[in-house]
Amino acid sequence: MAQFLQFLFFLSFSLAPGIAEACSVCFSGKEETLEAFYLTTIFLTLLPLIMLASIGIWLYRQHQKAA
Repeated sequence: MAQFLQFLFFLSFSLAPGIAEACSVCFSGKEETLEAFYLTTIFLTLLPLIMLASIGIWLYRQHQKAA
């Protein structure tokens, strides 16, 4: 039964190539799409660092006020 389900799974993906190529960035040659991909990647990479730095600065200032 498991082999049949695996066969059915792979058959469904081979018959529907649009599902397998759903990534608009990987299969698009447009420069605007790639630029948006790079900018969002940079933003999502820096966001946690900025959040942690903000919390650290806030904690430091709170410590300075208490002292």
